[in-house]
Amino acid sequence: MLVAVYQLTSHNIFIAYPSLFFYKNLFFYYFFFHFEFPHQVTLMETTHSGITPQVLDYIRETLHDHACSHNSAISFFQGFVLGQLSVITIVILALRYLLMEDVKGVKKRYIPSRLSASPPSRVNATAASQLPAAYITQKTYYDVVHHPPESTDWVNVLIAQAIMQYRDDAKINHRLILAVDEVLNGGVRPSFLGPIHVTELNLGEEFPIFSSARIRPSDDIGSMRAEIDFEYNDQITLGIETQLILNWPRQAFAALPVSLVLSVVKFSGTLTIELINPPETTTKPERPLERYIAISSYSDFVLDLNVRSLIGSRTKLEDIPKLTDLITSKLRSLYIDRLVYPTFVKVKVPNVWEERDRRTREHETEQAKDTTESVSPKPFGEKYA
Repeated sequence: MLVAVYQLTSHNIFIAYPSLFFYKNLFFYYFFFHFEFPHQVTLMETTHSGITPQVLDYIRETLHDHACSHNSAISFFQGFVLGQLSVITIVILALRYLLMEDVKGVKKRYIPSRLSASPPSRVNATAASQLPAAYITQKTYYDVVHHPPESTDWVNVLIAQAIMQYRDDAKINHRLILAVDEVLNGGVRPSFLGPIHVTELNLGEEFPIFSSARIRPSDDIGSMRAEIDFEYNDQITLGIETQLILNWPRQAFAALPVSLVLSVVKFSGTLTIELINPPETTTKPERPLERYIAISSYSDFVLDLNVRSLIGSRTKLEDIPKLTDLITSKLRSLYIDRLVYPTFVKVKVPNVWEERDRRTREHETEQAKDTTESVSPKPFGEKYA
């Protein structure tokens, strides 16, 4: 840099004073000693007394201007860098204190979702003024009174496919006969009844037909249920053999062979399907209440049974009317007690939050246990051991 300044300065001097070419070396030495050895400048000035004062003043002014321009460039660069750093610092502080928070000081709080920002006020007000059934039918455009019954042909096809598959699987290695035999002989049998053997089992060839599906109000206020008519015309046959044992005057004194063949000829009625929600409670239950589907039948069902019986060993009695009536009434009573409204078959609806609720209860139990252990006082000997 010194050489460049030296050349620039000497060129200007040569233009102004062409006769000062011999002072070129002297000017370089003066410039060098002015920056590197300031205490030598005075000695040089006194030594080269032949330089005129005008030349020395010009040299001083040129050096001063160059130093000022160099200092101004450095000051501009420093100011530019300082300004950029200031802007970046302000942006970082704004993001830190306006949009972020301390990780250690975060507390659990409710953050409303975007979906519940504005519409819920109107939706909740509408739902609160109406019963759930009326609200649902309004949103689904279903008129409970005037809507015609709907066809369930697609349901019939799906159920027929499933039944056909089960029938084919039951024929493999007589697995269904063996399964029914195990069920009938399982548990505790009465002492007067001998082992039961399945002699015949036929699942038929027809399929149940469902029709006329409709939605009707339920007995519970604000609830609804589906009603579907069904009809099944076929012969599902079950044949069994057993013995009635006479235990008097001694144990197993005699045995009466009995053969029965039971066939379901016709079965029709109306099924009801209803979603049962757990009742609302003010206190939190220990276990979540179940939500399930209730399936039942109306009392106007038709169940036609065909019972064939054969009793005796050497002399046999065939198709005793009293026995037929007894078996038919028992089967109808069993169906009424298990499936006719208001009794129903319960099908549990899976709870998607069951696993999460279980983990939450375990976490709360652990926290309560830790709190109890930390608060409970220690024995005197343990405390000062």
